[in-house]
Amino acid sequence: MSLSTQFASSPSPTPPFHCVGCGACCKGRFIPLTLAEAQQWLKRGHEVAVLLEAFEVSTWPQAPQAYAYNVQRSAPVRCGEQTLQVTAILAGQAIPRCPNLGGDDRCGIYAERPLVCRIYPMEINPFIALRISDKECPPESWAAPATLATDRAEEREVLANIERSRQADRADAARKIALCQDLGLTTAAWKGNGLAIYFPLRDALLQAIERLPASASPRLGGDWQVRVVDTALRERLSGLPLAFDEGEPLNYLFHPVSA
Repeated sequence: MSLSTQFASSPSPTPPFHCVGCGACCKGRFIPLTLAEAQQWLKRGHEVAVLLEAFEVSTWPQAPQAYAYNVQRSAPVRCGEQTLQVTAILAGQAIPRCPNLGGDDRCGIYAERPLVCRIYPMEINPFIALRISDKECPPESWAAPATLATDRAEEREVLANIERSRQADRADAARKIALCQDLGLTTAAWKGNGLAIYFPLRDALLQAIERLPASASPRLGGDWQVRVVDTALRERLSGLPLAFDEGEPLNYLFHPVSA
């Protein structure tokens, strides 16, 4: 795969991207982190949110490659009398702005910045096309002469970081779900319907990560629930013996998303 394959809206064989240092990509968002990056983020005194989504394998649409990708970055748990695959995303809070961003809109930890920042504006998910219209970068970022992947060595580095991020997603999957169970974060939103977003106390999350065994895996106990906020979807899932969270969310926010 070359970098240019991600630019669905660009006819150029080379991504026409030039970072102008505006800092737009470092503001008003969550920054996905690997487990090790989340620990480092917390040690710097910053906050990390936990985003949870779940799906049941028999309901997955006929898309085997996307299915394999999502199964590998999730872990099985018991929800009611059904097994669900739950994906946990640890995300550094950059709302309203990244805490590592200086007053001059320059990264204060550039040499140690997370993989997702090294990859930007590329997409980690291989099933999401990179579209210029979806990015926060100003027009001049795409109009100036390209500096991203202008030589093969730089392109190989970006692609290697993308693969490192995907590998971490797979390697961390079970440990992140075990971490959530340790903290009592056991309600997930249905994938494509929303995200359950938790804001654990920084010290509690850091301590939980530090005591997490290297081989930790989630318990298959029936203590998980799933949140579905869509009448038609809820009806389609009614035949599954799931434990649904029907009340008002107590320790998380439900953020709706489009499928």
